[in-house]
Amino acid sequence: MSQGAEGPGKTAPKLKHDFSLFDPIHCSSTSNYLADFTPPHGEGRQLAPDLGSCKHEYTLKSMQSVLPPLDLRPDGGDEYRAAVVCKQCRIHADVHIAFPHATNPCPNSDYDVHHFQRTSGADVRLSDKIAYGWQCSAPECRAKLRITFRLPRLQPAEKDLLTNTEYLKQRYEALMKGDPNREGLRQATPVDALNRLRRYIRDSLAADRTRTSFPANNKRFQEAFGLCGMDCYGLLQKLGFTYVGAKGDEMAQWCLPNPTTIGNRLQADGSSFRELLEDCEAELLALIYKLAADNPSLVNPAAAEGWPLADRDVERVLAAQGYTRCASLRRAQVSNEEFPYYASLGALPDFGDKLVEFCFDRQCSCDPQRRSYYLECLQVIADSRTNSESLQLKVATMASQDLVSRRDLSAAYRYLDIEQGDHVDDERIVNLFHSRQSDLGKHAQEEARQALYKIGLSRGSQRLINASKQTLETYDDALTWLGNGVTKDTPDESLLAVVATKTTDNAGNMEMAQQAVSVIARERKSDALNGWLLKDGENTMGVEEALRIIGVEDEWDNIDKTVLPMMFDGARIDRPGEQTEKAIKTLEQALAGNIPTSKHSPETWPVGLTSHGNTCYLNSLLQYYFSIKPLRDIVLNYEEYKLDTAVRARKEERVGQRVISETEISGGQRFAEDLKELFERMIKDPAEHVKPSEDLVCRTFLEPAEYALLNGKEVTAAPSVNGSADTSAIDDIAELSALANSTEQRSTADSNQQAAVDDSDTDFKMDEGVATLTPPASPTEQPSDLPPLPPRPAPRRFSTAREVALEKAQEKARHQQDVTEAHDLIMFRLRAGMTPHGRDSRGEQIDSLAQLFKITLASTSVKDGEASEPNPEFDSSITTSVPNATTDIYNLLDGVFDLQPSGSAGVEVYKSLTTIPPLFQVNIPRINWDKSSGTTSKSEACVKVPDELYLDRYCDSVNEKVLPRRKACWGWRRQLHALRKEQQSLTKTSLDLDGPTAVSESAKYLSAVNESNADLEALGLGAISVDAHLPDALSEDALEQRQKVAALDKQIGELESRLRGNFDEMKNIKYRLAAVFIHRGNTGHGHYWLYIHDFENDIWRSYNDERVEEFTKLNEIYEANDWNHGTPTYAVYVIDKHKADIISPVCRVPEKAPSTQSNGWQTDEVMGDGADDGPPPLESVDPEQPAQIGVDPTMRGESNGEWDRQRHVAGNGTW
Repeated sequence: MSQGAEGPGKTAPKLKHDFSLFDPIHCSSTSNYLADFTPPHGEGRQLAPDLGSCKHEYTLKSMQSVLPPLDLRPDGGDEYRAAVVCKQCRIHADVHIAFPHATNPCPNSDYDVHHFQRTSGADVRLSDKIAYGWQCSAPECRAKLRITFRLPRLQPAEKDLLTNTEYLKQRYEALMKGDPNREGLRQATPVDALNRLRRYIRDSLAADRTRTSFPANNKRFQEAFGLCGMDCYGLLQKLGFTYVGAKGDEMAQWCLPNPTTIGNRLQADGSSFRELLEDCEAELLALIYKLAADNPSLVNPAAAEGWPLADRDVERVLAAQGYTRCASLRRAQVSNEEFPYYASLGALPDFGDKLVEFCFDRQCSCDPQRRSYYLECLQVIADSRTNSESLQLKVATMASQDLVSRRDLSAAYRYLDIEQGDHVDDERIVNLFHSRQSDLGKHAQEEARQALYKIGLSRGSQRLINASKQTLETYDDALTWLGNGVTKDTPDESLLAVVATKTTDNAGNMEMAQQAVSVIARERKSDALNGWLLKDGENTMGVEEALRIIGVEDEWDNIDKTVLPMMFDGARIDRPGEQTEKAIKTLEQALAGNIPTSKHSPETWPVGLTSHGNTCYLNSLLQYYFSIKPLRDIVLNYEEYKLDTAVRARKEERVGQRVISETEISGGQRFAEDLKELFERMIKDPAEHVKPSEDLVCRTFLEPAEYALLNGKEVTAAPSVNGSADTSAIDDIAELSALANSTEQRSTADSNQQAAVDDSDTDFKMDEGVATLTPPASPTEQPSDLPPLPPRPAPRRFSTAREVALEKAQEKARHQQDVTEAHDLIMFRLRAGMTPHGRDSRGEQIDSLAQLFKITLASTSVKDGEASEPNPEFDSSITTSVPNATTDIYNLLDGVFDLQPSGSAGVEVYKSLTTIPPLFQVNIPRINWDKSSGTTSKSEACVKVPDELYLDRYCDSVNEKVLPRRKACWGWRRQLHALRKEQQSLTKTSLDLDGPTAVSESAKYLSAVNESNADLEALGLGAISVDAHLPDALSEDALEQRQKVAALDKQIGELESRLRGNFDEMKNIKYRLAAVFIHRGNTGHGHYWLYIHDFENDIWRSYNDERVEEFTKLNEIYEANDWNHGTPTYAVYVIDKHKADIISPVCRVPEKAPSTQSNGWQTDEVMGDGADDGPPPLESVDPEQPAQIGVDPTMRGESNGEWDRQRHVAGNGTW
């Protein structure tokens, strides 16, 4: 075994922490919390104290310790030792440190603390003690550390001899019997026995002791140890006591031990007689304290001495005291996920930033093979300490030195979709990289290059590094960059066709293409290639090439044009990027004959919303909000609903159970302005689709306090619809003045210009998304048969601060996992700025917006068959469990409302609806978490969402018959679960056969083996021995299994039929399916779109970003069971009797400019949104009126309007 220090280490504070928790008695044979080093996070079980380990309370054994002088640094040749004992388990430990060759011991100016590496060659393992060795890694320190553990000196039987009350009673009775007239005799307590033995030992150890013996018939001695001490003779003899019998007139005596002194405590190893007595004395004190604590009636004679903890003494020996701590950190704030990273650095979570950097440097120096992992640890810690500039700088410095962390390397492989490992060669990596580049946008291309660069660094591959830097130095490099099967034998014409493909819609590829063609032309001496270079590589895209790019091999004339939109969707998901978008645009132009046309008149059809790269889910939400007439009215008339902060700057009512700050009130009102602006554009703009302003997207994800970042003056932003400067409610006066002056100074000519750059509309990527959140404004091209919109004011400009805001918003948008999060965020924004109508019992704000979605539940606990009083719960949607098998909305809702364990022992809970809003939202999560692998996956299970939903079965207060039927269903469902589990155990196998068939086939096989034995013997191979009865037994078993499965199928069918029909006649509370959010993709990326039912026109429409189309394949909505159909993630039902009044998707008053020279906007009124209009009254289930659906008590008296009141709008008649 190696004697030298090696591998990673631990700092002195970390080692002291681990020493305090390590219990050698309960130490596993495979892992050692103190001596071993924890494996990298994710590569094995993290070290932790073993189950049952003692929570040590060490105290110092001062006679055996040699502590360093206070405020004195050690010097070469110094040694120190802290000897301690635990009050709980009586383990003895020695922490011994020596500086035999130190020239500048730690701590010093370069090393704030010791950094100890293991020296396993110095370990000792004996029957009664173990020792572990370390050495400081500092070159000028090299302190040698040894920690030794020894078992308790007093054995369990010896302890029992002193503390067993039955023994003590027998000793007392023996004394009374031998000398009944002796005064003062009493039964000794266990504490008395321990304390008397401790006093004798202390007298023996005293340097100035005067007494060397005592009479064997001492009254108190015999009470504790028996007649003349004979009951404990063996123990006393072990401790060095000597019995001298009576001689003549001399009485029998016990002589005290006489241990020799120890000359050098630093060399003592626990084997001396004096150390035995010292250890026993300490153990006796520990036992006294423990007995007194367990039995309050016992008096602790050593209470005045105390049990001072040795933590500070051990820290002094290790020089682990006084290290720099993180001032803002509290240990409780460190998440469990971060602890392994601190442990891997040999650090503690409260280390200061500089000390964390020190740990990183030492680990990298001592264990260079894991430098990439230690950088990952540093990154995780730096991420958790958001205010630590020094750690962020350290991470950036290491990255600039071409060190790639483990997590960054894994992310790089994932980004390029390459399996990590040495089995993938550089050639394949380069080919995969180049094949993806042509389909990516500029930002994604740069991300891919960075990923390849990191892989190249980790593999030490100059070829990968060159490819990432777009450096083409050789003929092979150039051919590899072109890819697509190009070889040295590819003709120049075919090669140029490949070049055209790679540069069609990506100007960033042109420079690389020219480099590649230049290298190849020089090698081939090709005039054709040189001629192409002289023409700067001009290229165009034809229809056939566009078809090939989206993966269609057929010719244009042979394709069914009606399926092209679905092909476009598939191409955008499979290979999103600029080239794909250019190909789709080429094919769309071919479809339309280069003349954009619309199948619907603007007055009768909703507009689409152009995506900001990865905001398809936000577009779906905005379309959903617009289709809800009461919500749309609130937004368009928000001035009537918003809180007047001049009159009332704050409000006591909570929103989302949060106290609302003034910033959040102002921010919510500013967000409402942006949303109102979008809604007005959706009403007035004659185009088929509009693009939400980047301010609206940013404010969705930025905190209100960060809205001020959106007010700088540099990069061009989307123009304001009404021509006014887009200012934030929380901007200061100076910023507003500067922006207003800037707006006034712009020329009319500039104001007529509109940005025409539109970024590629990639599908939304969750968590790992790379699409830019806020690309330039959408094109202003209008249909040719409609007059152009009036000129807009010049675009605003913004500064670096605005770029910071956009980056923050982009990051938050990437982390959106589903529609629900953005929905809750937007509702919070809008409600925060509204005037409350009151507050409920929880202090929650009552307002018109909340009442659209507010659900009140009654949660009833059941214990031992007795139901408690229901507790009210409130929510805006019902969140179901993740569906992992084909199911329907009723089954998912049953999983929420049914009787189920509550988490408390013996308590179950069921829920009921007491108040139902006009819009009943059901959130259907799709993300599964695998604890074993630490990964997520998306459930693709089919969930049937019926057009009609009846909620009677969940409303106990409406019908007294409901609850008994629900209880019956609970029992049936439990039976059904048990039957299905049994069915699965019989039918599910690892083969493509069910259980009975597998058993039957096994029987046939074994029968065939018996029949083949004669042939085997004839060939001299020997027969295979098979029990002659086994095939028949298996056949019978297979038959029994089939009969059992058939019986189970019948029982399951009967129970399912009962469950389906149990509430057939209860159909008074009727809701209709109004909207369904659909997601297609996986946990890494995907795309959202929306279906909305237009009840007035009785049609469904599909809202897929800028495309709004009638959807007639309703079965794909009600029962999406194919990948192309997507999966429903959010279903919205509307109360049947008011469905057309609540869901009103069409609200259009397209504007037409009076002349092309006008600079002003028309002042047409927004359709149906006058100041006197408000949302219709909201109806809900009233617990006080169980026979009908009544108005929510919190909203009574708010409005006397009618749901179906007709309104007159200038220029548009009634609607």
